Amino acid sequence: MKKNLLFLAVLTLNFKLQTLNCFAQLITNHITIPYTNMAQPQVGVSYSDPKFHSSVTRITNAFSSNIEGAFPDYSKRQAWNSDESLLLLRSGNGDVLIYNGATYQYIKTFPGALQGVQDIFWHPTNPHLIYFISGSNFNTIDEQTLQINTLHTFSNYANVSTNAEGNMSNNGKYIGLCGYDSNWNPVDFFVYDVSLNSIISTLSVSANVTGFDWVSISPLGNYFVVDYADETLGRWHGVEVYDQQLNFLWQKPIGYGHSDLGLDSNGTEVLIMDKYNADSNLTYINKYGLADSSETSLLSVSPDFDLHESCRSMNRPGWVYVSTFDYVGKLTADSTTWVPFENEIFALSMNGSGSVQRLAHHHSRRYSPLTPNPGNSIYFAEPHATANKNGTKILFGSNWELNMQTDTSVDAYLCDASALLTAENFFTETNNAITVFPNPTSGKVNVQMSIPITIGIEDVQMKIYNVMGECIYQHISTSAHQHIDLSEAPNGIYFLQVSTIGGSASGGKTENGIVNKKIIISK
Repeated sequence: MKKNLLFLAVLTLNFKLQTLNCFAQLITNHITIPYTNMAQPQVGVSYSDPKFHSSVTRITNAFSSNIEGAFPDYSKRQAWNSDESLLLLRSGNGDVLIYNGATYQYIKTFPGALQGVQDIFWHPTNPHLIYFISGSNFNTIDEQTLQINTLHTFSNYANVSTNAEGNMSNNGKYIGLCGYDSNWNPVDFFVYDVSLNSIISTLSVSANVTGFDWVSISPLGNYFVVDYADETLGRWHGVEVYDQQLNFLWQKPIGYGHSDLGLDSNGTEVLIMDKYNADSNLTYINKYGLADSSETSLLSVSPDFDLHESCRSMNRPGWVYVSTFDYVGKLTADSTTWVPFENEIFALSMNGSGSVQRLAHHHSRRYSPLTPNPGNSIYFAEPHATANKNGTKILFGSNWELNMQTDTSVDAYLCDASALLTAENFFTETNNAITVFPNPTSGKVNVQMSIPITIGIEDVQMKIYNVMGECIYQHISTSAHQHIDLSEAPNGIYFLQVSTIGGSASGGKTENGIVNKKIIISK
């Protein structure tokens, strides 16, 4: 085979056309899509979601295992360890359950010391180490040996907590906590540096704060966020944001919605939170910039259902994963009254465009004629969907609308959406030998080869795909420079693949190295 002069050092991408063809099935519209009634799958059995085409696997059978349900800890908590070899689930009695992250087989239940703990987090790099808080102690437990070590005792407080919904920073260095007295009255907000084993900032709140929904450090550790879950303007209400040293930055009377802290596509830290608006009778999913309090509306949905947000896909910034569930006003699954995004799991872009990637129906129901209100319903039947770091897998709980009045009805399911999500997730850009300009472009783009090709021996094949994996342009050339007109293509991200087709010993043509470039069209 003749030497490929153009792509001598280019890595071959494993992003082939058979993978691209899967993307065409991704559902991105906003129309009403009622679910398909189907029998509950057996444990370990995967099925293709009839409407959204993701692969879904039932992981647990709580009833046959004699446990009080098995489900994600919460939408805001990462279920996978650092290398995704393990999954952490919870049970209705507070047990912490560990499952194999590849086979989804049950491994163990942690000892009683972890039963009912509110704050539990995987170590950012050690796949077998877990942080957890008990009383005023910040501890670790080794998943393999079950050895528990206390890293720090916050002796000034009877208890410390995020109030069950905060997270550590992505690097495991910081955690934001509240210190309480023996009667669970808030005393201080503080930031603890794990690497220094030291409290680095403290704010006394005993004179101002009687309660709040949650506190948390931000993903990069730059901000301390408090949600008081009310709509009152002014200090110690709504949502308050501080810097790492607990200097007050801003406050907004956002209200009672579910939320998570995440990363926008440009790496900035954001709060994603839903809020009901009585004037429009709609629920809005909004983005708030932690640095400047900027507000962006991402999507409006029906008030007939409630929803949870998960920003745990830190390796896929700019997306939030939303799971919806029917509220107390809708006790039956009536397809004639179904509304868009009802009882569904979907990814929502943070860019304000309303772009969605609809992934699965979860078949779970908390409220029903048997369980019509919070007093007799099963809270864990809310799906509480949470995404892995890459956003390709989503863990959720479901009772499959069966035995809805019991904890044991709720099992864990895993949605594998890796074959559905956009080419952007799997596209590896290489910089060898190719220049694309202007980029971003209003439509016309030039592709320049920095190393000349041998005309007659090698041809250059260019293909451009949209984010759905559809090939919108294809051309074979013998020139080192190509002018491409994409003026008819809508704004968005596109993917250029350039490969050489050289002569083979048999006289045929063989495709050699592939170079990949991202093209942004912005008119």
